[in-house]
Amino acid sequence: MVSALQGSRVLSAARPLLALLAVLVVATSAGGCWKSPRFKAPFTLANPNERHPIAVRQGEVTLDLAIYHGASGLNESQKGQLYGFLRDYKSQSAERLLIRAPSGGANETASLHAYDEVRKAMRSAGIDLAAVALEPYFAKGDPAAPLRLSYLQFVADPPDCPDWSENIGRDPQNMPSPNMGCATQRNLAAMVANPEDLVHPRGETPRSSERRDTVWSKYVRGNVIGSEWAPDGPLSEHANTGENQ
Repeated sequence: MVSALQGSRVLSAARPLLALLAVLVVATSAGGCWKSPRFKAPFTLANPNERHPIAVRQGEVTLDLAIYHGASGLNESQKGQLYGFLRDYKSQSAERLLIRAPSGGANETASLHAYDEVRKAMRSAGIDLAAVALEPYFAKGDPAAPLRLSYLQFVADPPDCPDWSENIGRDPQNMPSPNMGCATQRNLAAMVANPEDLVHPRGETPRSSERRDTVWSKYVRGNVIGSEWAPDGPLSEHANTGENQ
């Protein structure tokens, strides 16, 4: 009887310890299984530019104008393609335009006539011919070896947004979701007119100095720069300018 009572007392005293041990085991197991991607280093960043960066690289833009033996220049369709290409070249502010002309083929003479029309088109488009380089290439017997125009421009590669699997309905840590801002970054990369703007800002255009010179000359002479108004008259919309401030 004494042994049974002692065993019951030991079991009663051990129950709180067993319950605490069970809680610790469950908590440890849950913590070990919690491998949410948002707890990884890249997903803890709140700035979408850092979490989902847009890769900007240089890519080659080309236009091939097929030149056939005996042609006296470019046809109307090729001229339309050429002017559109040159317009895009100017809008991208590319540094150099490369023209590769076929050499050693049956259409070599026709290519020279086409090149003359290309030069006329560039002058008409306001392109500095000093920024244009001409290189010959072997035509390898191609009777319609093209006259190729190319330049380098910046290309924006959007980030991938593949992970939409995580349930963000319950988040005790209140961390940003893995794809937060990714769709916006993809849209920006697709819509930007000149991806070079994502690398550095454009240079400033010259200021308009007409009004600036007029105001500065009044300031030098000590004249009132702002509009004058009579204290007893109606309040002017320029009441807070010049010496009336």
